[in-house]
Amino acid sequence: MNTREELLAAFEQFLDEVPEDEDTSEVGLAQLFAELAALRVEVRTEGRQFSQTLEEYRRLLQWAEREQADFHTRLKEGERDCLRPVLLDLVDLRDRQEAGIQAVVALRPNWLVRLLCKRRRRLFRSVVEGLQMTLARLDQLLASLGLEPLEAKGRHFDPATMRAAEVVSLRNRAPGEVVGILRRGWRWRGEVLRLAEVKVNKPDEEI
Repeated sequence: MNTREELLAAFEQFLDEVPEDEDTSEVGLAQLFAELAALRVEVRTEGRQFSQTLEEYRRLLQWAEREQADFHTRLKEGERDCLRPVLLDLVDLRDRQEAGIQAVVALRPNWLVRLLCKRRRRLFRSVVEGLQMTLARLDQLLASLGLEPLEAKGRHFDPATMRAAEVVSLRNRAPGEVVGILRRGWRWRGEVLRLAEVKVNKPDEEI
């Protein structure tokens, strides 16, 4: 075999080794740029969709927070409306209990009867102590429910927490000073549950 035949045989072998569908370098770069462009468009599209989804989630979260706050507000308002009359009944019961103790103490036997009748003295003492224990338990119950008495005596009249049920004129007291409490006032969870009925010394014109 001469040199020409050897070259032809080598060229045929080279053609057999190269795949028929192999792309040239120019075609490969064109496909790469096309794929990159398509990928960029896809990334932008997915980015917009993600931003829209994130915005919808943010709005949904804000709506849920508002609904939760409104629910708790309505729950507290409903609880307050339901408990308010019950609490008013409880403080009225406490007033009657305290008035009962004062009435019993007023009936205390005189010193001669106490001296001559020890049994009656012990009975009277046990009745008063039992009433006082009941009053103390009632005060604990009111405190556990968040009730606290309004401070009034010795203070200046406050129409937001007091009602002037009686007016007196005392020279040794300041004008508008509360000199007595006719019915105790109560505060519940920072709000006035019941106004205090007070006795005021020389009230101002606004009273």
